[in-house]
Amino acid sequence: MKLDTAVFTNKKTLFQPMIGLISFVFMCGNVLFWTLLVHLVAPLLLLKNTRYEDFAERCFNRLYDGWVASCDWWFQNILGVRWELDDTMKADFDHWHLIIANHRSWVDVFVIFAQLKGRRPLPRVFMKQALIWLPFVGSAAYIMGFPFMKRYTKGQIQKHPKLAGKDLATTKRSCVRLLERPNSIMSFVEGTRFTKAKHQQQASPYHCLLKPKAGGISFILQTMPQTIKSITDINVLYEQKTVTGWDLLCGRIGKVKVMVREVAIPKTMLTPEYQAAGSDREHFFTWFNLYWHDKDTRMNHQLVALREASVDGSEQDFSKGNTSQE
Repeated sequence: MKLDTAVFTNKKTLFQPMIGLISFVFMCGNVLFWTLLVHLVAPLLLLKNTRYEDFAERCFNRLYDGWVASCDWWFQNILGVRWELDDTMKADFDHWHLIIANHRSWVDVFVIFAQLKGRRPLPRVFMKQALIWLPFVGSAAYIMGFPFMKRYTKGQIQKHPKLAGKDLATTKRSCVRLLERPNSIMSFVEGTRFTKAKHQQQASPYHCLLKPKAGGISFILQTMPQTIKSITDINVLYEQKTVTGWDLLCGRIGKVKVMVREVAIPKTMLTPEYQAAGSDREHFFTWFNLYWHDKDTRMNHQLVALREASVDGSEQDFSKGNTSQE
């Protein structure tokens, strides 16, 4: 039964830590339930039969949808959290999509999932290879075809020249299943969560973002040439200046607004000859930094409008940022 009001209505109650603990237990049990089901379906992939493999992939997508829906149900009906989603985003399940978003907290993940649900295939996230050992979650992500990356430092390559190019080869192998059917790939290009301390430490030239680490994006474009035509650019905007996962679990999240736009990738970068992670690396990074600067400018305007609206209770003009599908 859908609740008209959240079970925990008083956000200033002394019971907030208990609410957060209950939510944490639910989230752990929820992810364990869905990942166990993924492992039960996994043996179908070993049969090497196209019919069974297709059935398994459909099951994985349904289970992924189920996990996202159950999390969203808890946030909305138990904690009373509401996301202001961008309804101008068009549904498209027929193409591959590269999704790039800012990163303030792991709350971002659930906001983005809510935005994408019913509009795009739920995203596969490029993960560090070490995360495959994360109990249940790592192996479930591997089974579902999440791509894993293993990067080598310049020092490692100098000591072992045979490692040169091996990281790209590993990425290509992990993308094989992504190429079999339309999928979404998501990346937090900042590489870490945004904080004022990190912003100052980096001497970031951006107002709302950290410096981008676009090496992973160059790898994606080079491994999947002519597959991804544009970037689905997502700005997740928080009314409150600091937001944590614990805030979400306790249900004390203020207004959260999502702004989406499509950024076309230049045609010159879509040819098989273009080596975004190789000979054309400098050109790619120049283009990407211009895109990142534009993203930061839009996000700064959107945040100002959101926070002004929360102060005077009026609807501010988001037109400079709401350029979805442009």
